[in-house]
Amino acid sequence: MKMTLSRLRYKASLNKLDYEELSNGNTIDVNTKLFDFYYGYYKQSLSQSISSNAFDYLKDKVTIIARHDDRFVTAMNDQNYTITLPNAETYNVTSINPDYEVNGYDTIVLSLVGGSSDDTTSDSATNTDTNNNG
Repeated sequence: MKMTLSRLRYKASLNKLDYEELSNGNTIDVNTKLFDFYYGYYKQSLSQSISSNAFDYLKDKVTIIARHDDRFVTAMNDQNYTITLPNAETYNVTSINPDYEVNGYDTIVLSLVGGSSDDTTSDSATNTDTNNNG
């Protein structure tokens, strides 16, 4: 992929879910930041956008590009890894197209943690019908 560093103008962080034990013996989930990285948004062509919207695949998903790092590949296979974007939303790595070349760029599809694309039912259609009827 032909890319320039000037496209990587946003800063995000890769985190790993960890557990912290409190003084009372309870444990809580905490996100431990592994590293910060710069990324850019990946633009889809019109045909990619239409086909992805037809299958509702990219709902609550963001596609980004970043300099290659093997930890992104690890993050795809482990739901304990998350990526936090500047909008303070947390995402899991859904898929990745790694570029193992020197100075390569990875194309990474992120899925919103707890987003509606994780659900198997569509509540928005039910809410719309309810609002229109009453």
